[in-house]
Parts: sequence; C-alpha cells; structure tokens
Amino acid sequence: MSWPAPSLEGVRVLDLTRLLPGPFASWQLAAMGADVLRVESPGLGDYARVMPPFVGEVSALYHVINRGKRSLVIDLKQDAGKQLLLDLVRRSDVVFEQFRPGVMDRLGLGYDVLKETKDDIILCSLTGYGQTGPLRHAAGHDMNYLALSGVLHMQGTAGGPPALGTPPTADLVGAWTAVVQILGALLRKGTTGKGAHLDVSMTDAAAAFAAPFLASWNATLADGDPAPERGLGLLNGGLAQYSVYATSDGGHLAVGALEPKFFARFAAVCGHPEWMEVPPLPVPAQAELRAAVAAVVATKTRDEWDAALDGVDCCVTVVRRPDELGAQAQLRERGLLRAAEHHGQAVHWIDTPVGPPLGGSAPMPGEHTDAVLLELGMEQAAIDALRSAGVVE
Repeated sequence: MSWPAPSLEGVRVLDLTRLLPGPFASWQLAAMGADVLRVESPGLGDYARVMPPFVGEVSALYHVINRGKRSLVIDLKQDAGKQLLLDLVRRSDVVFEQFRPGVMDRLGLGYDVLKETKDDIILCSLTGYGQTGPLRHAAGHDMNYLALSGVLHMQGTAGGPPALGTPPTADLVGAWTAVVQILGALLRKGTTGKGAHLDVSMTDAAAAFAAPFLASWNATLADGDPAPERGLGLLNGGLAQYSVYATSDGGHLAVGALEPKFFARFAAVCGHPEWMEVPPLPVPAQAELRAAVAAVVATKTRDEWDAALDGVDCCVTVVRRPDELGAQAQLRERGLLRAAEHHGQAVHWIDTPVGPPLGGSAPMPGEHTDAVLLELGMEQAAIDALRSAGVVE
C-alpha cells in the first residue's frame, strides 16, 4: 500500500502515559510523523517493558507500540523536574497524560499551569471514567469499563456468561478516541491559535463504539419482547449464515455469508442447495440449519476447506492463528507485516496503516535524556548535575 505523507511532521508530543492505551495512541501519532517524547518516571519507567513474553530486551507489547519514540526520565516530584517538564512544554504542541483526575494538579502541572507556560498547549487526559462523574477517581481496567458501559453483557456465547475478548476493546477504542480528539484539537489550533484540555474516557469510548448495538438491545426491550439472549444476535451467533464452525482437526471456519448470493455459493460447495430455504433471519429453523452446517464442516480439515473454497467468493474464511501472519500473502502484499527476532524465530505483527513504517527498537528508559536536554540548550555539566540530584536519569 502507499502511505499518506507524514501529516504531523513538526508536531511535538510529550507522552506521560504508560502500559497500553496511551502508548498505543501515541504510536499512531508517531507513525503520522509526530516527534513523540516519552517522559518516564525514575526506576523502571513504563512497566509494560517487563510484561512477558519478550522480544529482545523488552516485552512484545512494548516493542510494537513504542518504536519511533524517544525516552527521557524525569522525577516530576522534584521542583527541578517540574521546571524541566515546563521547559519542554514551551517547545511542544501536545501533552498526553493518563493519570487519574487530579494527579497533574497535585504535581503542579495541571492544565492552568501548562496553559500559562504555553498558551496554545493541548493537554489530552486519557482516563477510565473521565474527569467528571462519581467514578472519576476510581481505579479500573478494560473489563471494568466494558462492564459499566453494558458492552460486556452482550459479549459471549448463548447460554454462557459474559466473555472477555482480545484485544481489550475499551483500552484501544479509548486510545483511538484520544487520537481523533488530538487531531481535531491540532486542526482547531491551526485555525484559531487556541489550545485545549481534552477529557477522554475509555468507558465513554467503549459505549459509543457499541452505540448501535446498545440501542438495538434496548429497542427490543422497549417493544415489550424478552431481553435478547447473549450470543443470539444477528452478528454474534444468532444466524447459521454468520457463525463459526469447527473443522475435523480442531480448526475453525468463519462463515460470514449473510447475503443469499454468498450463502448459495457456500451451500453449493457443501452440496446442500436446500440450505437456501432458511432465510438469514432469527427464525426457528436456524437451529436446524446450524446443526446441518456444523455437521458438514466437521467432515473436512481446516486445510481441506481452505482448498475447497479457493476462488469461491462467498465470505467464508479459514480462521488463522496469530502465528500464521507471516504466511498470509494478502497481509504481506499490503506492506504492513513486520517481524522481530525472538529465540531465532520471527515474531510477526501488523503495523499501523496511518503512516510509513516505524523502524528501530523501542527506547529504553532515559535513552534520549541527554540528547533532548542538549536540544533545550542545556550544557552537559548542568545535565550531569541534574542526574546527580536524581532529577533525571
């Protein structure tokens, strides 16, 4: 594929976030050309680095979403550290933080202070529940945000409990929401010269992401019908024409043939044109059709189905394992397939499509401290003094 020009070239981002949501968002900004400077705390810094499994010296998760960034370590609890951050704010466009509400203020680095330092600064605050509301100070993780928003209740198979999925929906949808809001604020800044304080809630983002499905669930109740059973909706297991089936060798086939023309082609490959008598609607005959499709799919291995469906345009796909990414011609041709060595084997992932590929390794804590401070105009002796005082590492 051809990537867009780096639209954020010249934009400087101070990234105070850690773990997954914030760094995932700043990965997108870096891919679009922004100079992302990770500001980490003394010691371990972002402890996502040490979450197994590893690729080289850091975790696979950390390696993928932090390439193309720089790192310096500042102790923001020291006055000299706060002043150093404000010096960096003066030459930055965005400050991106992921603390609980009020932490930046307690550090003496709240939006009012940042705005006084640089009038057009954009502060993006990414949190679980947002800057307002009774839960604003509560701790939480992805599953908590999904539970509160109603999304978790809808996930899972019929007759089973709510099910967690991978990747974590609220974390990543929240990250993308932060990216969108930052881009909007940069656009507004370019036309008005004004900065902003962006309040991004992962719970809000997850609920908005699922908005049409939440509305459909509630509309069913409003019609006086019983509450919809989990796993029996049109797109989550309620239709035989849109479901996952086991093959004879433990593999799976994703049948997404909602449109009659596609299901007719699949039915023809299976030798059962009579399947077309059941419409793709939640009718009683769906259970019988599902059993019939399951029985036929179970007669072949995954690879046999792959061969049988080769060239048949019917929205039916073999379910690939994550370790098979490197064998997928479609992914290779799109140019997004990346790899790193781990114990002599290639570990594959798909790069973000928002900009040209980011090379190199993820930064170690404070890897660029001296270089960044020299860019600020500091003398090496002054940097050494800050390091001796524990202000930087």
